[in-house]
Amino acid sequence: MKPNTSQIVLLGGGYVSIWAYRSLVKKLRFEISRGLIQIIVVCPEEFHCFHGWTAESLTCIIQDQNRMSCLSELMPYAQILKGQAEKIDPLANEIYIRKPSGSIQMIHYDHLLIGTGSVDRCNVKGLDKYGFQIKSHEAFLHTREKLIHLVNRASLESKDIAQEVLSITIAGSGFSGVELATNIAEFLKNLIRKYPSLHDLQPRIRLVNSENKLLNVLKPQLHRMRSYTENIMKSYGIEIINNNKIFEVTSEGLFLNDAAFIKCSMVISAIGQSPLILNGTEEMQRDPGNRILLNKYLQVNNHSNIWGGGDACHVENYKSKEVSPPNALWAIKHGEYAGRNIANAISMKRLKSFDYMGLGQCASLGVGKGIGELYGFEFTGWVAWIMRWIFFNYFMPSRKVMFREVMDWMYLFLSGKRKGLRVKQEPTKFITQS
Repeated sequence: MKPNTSQIVLLGGGYVSIWAYRSLVKKLRFEISRGLIQIIVVCPEEFHCFHGWTAESLTCIIQDQNRMSCLSELMPYAQILKGQAEKIDPLANEIYIRKPSGSIQMIHYDHLLIGTGSVDRCNVKGLDKYGFQIKSHEAFLHTREKLIHLVNRASLESKDIAQEVLSITIAGSGFSGVELATNIAEFLKNLIRKYPSLHDLQPRIRLVNSENKLLNVLKPQLHRMRSYTENIMKSYGIEIINNNKIFEVTSEGLFLNDAAFIKCSMVISAIGQSPLILNGTEEMQRDPGNRILLNKYLQVNNHSNIWGGGDACHVENYKSKEVSPPNALWAIKHGEYAGRNIANAISMKRLKSFDYMGLGQCASLGVGKGIGELYGFEFTGWVAWIMRWIFFNYFMPSRKVMFREVMDWMYLFLSGKRKGLRVKQEPTKFITQS
């Protein structure tokens, strides 16, 4: 680092860091180009994964590589450091990074952005050993491989055994849970058409809901979206188990809180995420969900040069005092505001309070079956599905990757087939800067 150079370190390669980077470049392009400001992005992966298309990629509509964007292409003015943040020393303004080789590298920061996100919650006995998850890329690939394997296996069995093989339980009834349940139901229905021995078989899919109704995150007045979701799930033959939780997952199935046992081949978790907690941040103020509390400028309390956003942080709207929900759009806006305020702090300009009010919520329940809320107005069916499709494509960080993803959709619409089933998908590999 050159003398008098300010070093900005962005932790994570997700929405927060990408949009913070864009704000920084927009406001400090001259300083960055002259080497007066250096941006370092620390991430254990070489790519950004667009989680909006998780259900569509899991069910092979979108090829896995067509939701992955190379970080070095997204952030060309930054140094991409592949590694895992191990420890922060706020007093010395230092962070320690474990590199893929296992060695530890210390880097200095003048400003630090915590956008480390979250991991799948794993507080159910046996879930980590016998269950399936989708948050991490490795877990996602494992889950998709298992789904396809179950259909192949069922095609070789008698009808009774095949019925047991195609028995899947999803835990969680939020947007992720209902998206997974409905898209998997549609996917299995599509897959079994390829096997004559399975034509009369109805996969058994269950959704375990700890609440008394689906989509409890919706405001009470949004009846239409909930009713539409229930009808779609009924049409797929999905069984909804309300007012219950999974107590334990085993190799044979799962136990519910009421001691009932459900035999199934696969348990997929959509029960939420837990924030990653870095060493050195333990003394930072947190909410009951262990998220770091930020002030109205997205600074960590008592640390004016440490900023945050996304799932790892508790962010309130300055005006309404409402807490940001853990989804991609809010993480994008956190990054946008945080990047702008870091630039303002460096330029000794006034900081801007976080006052983003949000747009709404949406989910896909299968191709052409969507639910959405925009500024309090409800939409369902094709209208909601198309709105979501346009919205997600707009916010994909790479236009090049978005074009390839749109081609996957065109393949589906024109041929009626899923590109991911025709092409063997391999994990995307990139070359990063070091």
